[in-house]
Amino acid sequence: MKSDIFKNPKLDFIELRYVEDIEDCVKMHLHEELTITAIKKGSLTLIFNDTSITVKPNEIAIINSQIPHSATTNEKSKDGYILYLKKDYLKNLDFNFSSAFELIKNKNIYKSFIKLCDCLLDIKISLIEKEENLYLFCLAFFSFEQTEQNYKEESILAMNIKKYLDENYLEEFILDELALKFDLTVVHLIRVFKKEFGLPIHSYILNKKVHLAKELLSSNISISQIAQNSGFFDQSHLNRSFKRIFQITPKEYQKNIFSKC
Repeated sequence: MKSDIFKNPKLDFIELRYVEDIEDCVKMHLHEELTITAIKKGSLTLIFNDTSITVKPNEIAIINSQIPHSATTNEKSKDGYILYLKKDYLKNLDFNFSSAFELIKNKNIYKSFIKLCDCLLDIKISLIEKEENLYLFCLAFFSFEQTEQNYKEESILAMNIKKYLDENYLEEFILDELALKFDLTVVHLIRVFKKEFGLPIHSYILNKKVHLAKELLSSNISISQIAQNSGFFDQSHLNRSFKRIFQITPKEYQKNIFSKC
C-alpha cells in the first residue's frame, strides 16, 4: 500500500495523508483536528453514530473535531486524501465549523483541494508556497471576517513587505515568521500583498529567483550550480519555473546567449 504523509514542525497546524490503496477503517474513532477528505476513484462511506455519507470523486467531506466515525470502501476505491487542520489555525481565519460533518458536492472546490494536496506532497515545493496555498484555499473556501485598513496605509505596508522580500528572497522562511516581523496576521499579510501587487507572496519570490537565474546564465557557471545559487530545489525545479515564465529552458536561453557572443 503506497502512502505519503506531509508533516513539518514549522507548519505544525496541518497534516496530510495520501493513500493509494484505501482500506476499510471499521473501528469507530475520532480526531482532535478538523478533517477534510476526498477520493479520486471509487467511493468512501463515512459512518457516524446514527447516519452515513458516501464520498465520491468531485466531492469532499468535512468532519468536525471529536466526531466519532468509521469508514468503508468499495473494490474500486483508490487515491484517498485526508487533511487534518488544527482548530487554533482555523480560529486565526475566524472560521467556525459548527456542523458535525458536511458533504460538499462542488467540482471546483474538489479540484482546488486536490491541487492543494499535490502541492503539499511535492518535496520540491518550498514551505512558504505550501503554506500560502493552504491559506488561499482556506480563505476561498471558508467564511471569515477581516477589518479593512485605510488603502494608503495598506499600500505603504505592502511596499515595506516587498522591500523585505527583495532583500531576503533567498532565505527560507514561512508566512508566520514574515507576518510576525510586520506585526500582522497571516491572513492580513497575504491580502495586503496580493491586493497591491496582484501576486501571491510565493509567486513573487519565485519570480525573483527565476530572474536571478536568468542573470547568472550569462556566466559560465553550470546550470545545476545556478539552480543552487538562485534558491531552487534542483535543476529540474529551475527548468520548470524558468520555462513557465520565459517559455524557454535555461539551457536554450544560455545556448542562445553564447552563440551570439
